[in-house]
Order: sequence, then structure tokens, then C-alpha cells
Amino acid sequence: MLKRLAPLVLASLCLSAQEDPFDLEPPKLTTTTRVAVGGYDQAFSDGYGRWKGWTLEGTIYPTSGGPWQLAAVGFDRPEGKGTLFSAGKYLLIGKASSVYLGVSGGTNEDILPKGRVDVDFHLDLAAGWKFDLAGALSRFSGDQEVRLLQAGPAYQGASWSASVWVQRLQYEPTGDSDTGCIVNLRVGANDFAMWHNLRLAWGRGIIESTASGGGLTSGTTTMTMGGTGYGGRSGRGQGGTTTTTTTTTTYLAGSIPQERLASLSGHWPLNDSLALKAEATWGEKVSTYHFWGGSLQLVVTF
Repeated sequence: MLKRLAPLVLASLCLSAQEDPFDLEPPKLTTTTRVAVGGYDQAFSDGYGRWKGWTLEGTIYPTSGGPWQLAAVGFDRPEGKGTLFSAGKYLLIGKASSVYLGVSGGTNEDILPKGRVDVDFHLDLAAGWKFDLAGALSRFSGDQEVRLLQAGPAYQGASWSASVWVQRLQYEPTGDSDTGCIVNLRVGANDFAMWHNLRLAWGRGIIESTASGGGLTSGTTTMTMGGTGYGGRSGRGQGGTTTTTTTTTTYLAGSIPQERLASLSGHWPLNDSLALKAEATWGEKVSTYHFWGGSLQLVVTF
């Protein structure tokens, strides 16, 4: 049962190393708001069904301090429907570091967490090097929990960025765990301008935490899913949205299949106030299933 809960643990964790617009843009004189609306769809082979839904997200950039994030994401799956709500805030530290604090909860405890807390650190080191550290705790019905830890180095160049994370998911009360690796490579310095992000991941618990679609904070307005408009400073929107999948397969201890995932996402400004964001993803659980997924969002800035 706990393995079915793994997909929900990372709906909002999307740490990434990006360019820091604080170094590229003048201070904002007025509050800026971004609102995004869109949808996602995922099709699985071998009778595992189809997952789809909608996203409504908002990010508020005050004239000083880090942004606020709000999101509502609808889930439509074979095992049920539900809506996940989230709220979060970035606290800025020094010139280029930040901490994200978030809370969330769902309307259908059969498929969504009844409560979740997130704490993400994006720490500036030196000469373009960063360190990302993220943790989350999700509580489900029946006193079941999923605990997340992501950590790894990141680098920011003048017009590109890259990061490598080790990810661990632990399921309580059984004590089972999954481990994987996630690599992000992004071209494009400013989250409000054009950018593209390539994500490669492998291990166990990977598809559930990085599949394309509309996640808790999918990165449409932020990440995330990627960007925040604060890029490397806020450390979340890597360019990939995040949704989750669940399966009903039961595996013997030590026999859980390896997973692989590749996704490509992008952000294309149409004018000063409108932009499109899209992502395409392929994933595979070896000898079990494969899937194709995608998402599309319209982003309005005012």
C-alpha cells in the first residue's frame, strides 16, 4: 500500500540550479503576479490506465523579499478523483540563497495526502556552485507516511545551469525505501524569457516523483514541478512540471524494477504578458510498463 503513496510525495519538490535574475534585472518597482492555467495527460501501457487533470497556479513577486506560491491541481485517475491545494513562500538569504516553506493537502485521502509539509534549501557556495537540499513529509490515511530527501550539487553559468541530485523516499510504518538519481540541464538564464530544460532520471521511485504533468507547484508559474522568476535564488522551477502516478502492482522485497525517465520542457514568451509552457516526458518501469506524458499551460503576467 505504501508503494502506491510514493507518487504523491514529490508533487511540489522541483529543486534546480538556474540563473539568478537578481543579477540580471533591476529591482521591481511594483508587485508582479503570474497566473497559469493548463492541463496534463499521461498514457500508460499494459493496462495501467491513464492519468489526466488540470492546473491553476499563481505566483506573486513582491517588490522585496521572495515570492509567494498558490496552486490547485485536479487529478483524474482510474482509482478516483481529487484536488490538491498548496501554498508556499520563499525566504531569501543573502544575495543568492533561499529557503522554501510549503504546506499542502488533498480532498480525496484515498489518492492524495491529507497533509504535507516541504522545506527546500538552495544554498549559494562560490564561483557559480550551489547546493540543493530538500525534504518533505506526507501524511496519508491510516497513519501512513512518506518521507522525502533530495540533495546534490548544482552549477550556474552565464546562460545555462545544471544539477545532480540523489533522491531517497522512505515509507512508514514499513520502513521500505527507494533511491534514485536526477540530472537537470537547462539553457536560458531568465525564467521570464525563453528557456529549455532536459531532465534524466533513473533508480526506484523516480517515475512517481518526476513524471510530466500538473503537479502541486508544477513550475508553470514558478517550478516545480520549472521557473520561479527568481531562478537559482529560489531554487525550484527547473522547467519540468510534476504530477504523479500510482500502480496496484505488489513486488517481493528486493525485486522492485528499475525505472528510467527523460523529459524535455520549455517556456516561450508570446509577448510581455503571455507565455506558453509545455513538457513532453517518456518513462519506463523495466518489464512492467512504459508511458508517454505531456502538459501545456498558458501563463499570464501582470
